[in-house]
Amino acid sequence: MNEQIVGQILGELKGIRESQQVMQNEIKDIKDSQQAMQSEIKSMQIEIKSMQTEIKGIKDSQQSMQTEIKSMQADIMGIKDSQQSMQTEIKSMQADIMGIKDSQQSMQTEIKSMKSEIKDIKESQYLMQTQLNETNEIVRAIRHRQEETDAKLDALSMDVHKLHGEVLSLKDGQERQERILEKLSLRSIEQEAEIRDLKRIK
Repeated sequence: MNEQIVGQILGELKGIRESQQVMQNEIKDIKDSQQAMQSEIKSMQIEIKSMQTEIKGIKDSQQSMQTEIKSMQADIMGIKDSQQSMQTEIKSMQADIMGIKDSQQSMQTEIKSMKSEIKDIKESQYLMQTQLNETNEIVRAIRHRQEETDAKLDALSMDVHKLHGEVLSLKDGQERQERILEKLSLRSIEQEAEIRDLKRIK
């Protein structure tokens, strides 16, 4: 009976160890997936830095154009002496300014488009961060389950040792009883011999 219990416990221990191995493989797969996501996030961060550099270049170009417009306005103030020439140059400048405004408007449209793309990237990055947090929660839950399994294994190991000790104790008790029975049997034989001797004497 005790041997059946020990065999059953050993079978349960084997099943728990196999389940623990499966959980360890799942944790490894999750860590690999997490590492891949982190690589993608780094790649996106590099792309965002590149976009920021391009936006800075556009702003510098816009500043340069504003400087040129101020220079043109200064030239307009300097040619007031010749009204006809000034009007002709003003018209020319107005046409240039319109072209600059059109170009500026085009650049603003491009900047808005880039801002929209950066917003989409940030939203995607936030979504990935959320998924990463969920993955971390799953990993923590699996670790917690593994700790519980380890605790159960320790408890089962202690039970097995206890049962082993009880089995040894039962075996020792059985051996003592057998020795006692053997002594009693010898004593009974001696008493029977003594009784027979007494009967012969009578």
